[in-house]
Amino acid sequence: MIHRNLATALIAAGGYIGGALALKAAEKAGLIPHDLVLRGFCVFSGLALAVYANFLPKSIGTFRDPVSAMCMQSVLRVSGWAYMLGGLAFAVTNLLQVPYPIPAILLLVATAYVLGYSAWAFMERSPSSGPTS
Repeated sequence: MIHRNLATALIAAGGYIGGALALKAAEKAGLIPHDLVLRGFCVFSGLALAVYANFLPKSIGTFRDPVSAMCMQSVLRVSGWAYMLGGLAFAVTNLLQVPYPIPAILLLVATAYVLGYSAWAFMERSPSSGPTS
């Protein structure tokens, strides 16, 4: 018996690979140009990132310390929002056919924001800093 999360992940992976193969087959058949295939796959990747980001805040594990659990939950919420917006921005900018570095920069900004917030959140609530007000 396959666990529900594993089955969902396998279906999503199959859809992702199937979409990529369909785009490549359409290119080989001469239906769409190579540039459109790349942009289509980038749009698909951005939307996949946005969908995955919606599951981030729900993936918190178990913690013995309530302060650590609250900190992790806030980091997961911020990460979910940042990557959902970053994934949507990545998809939209690829649809608009802007130069390739711009969508990558948008994802880099989202990642830098998540890393900065995570570092701040864990340093702010670390046991060595004492109680926070």
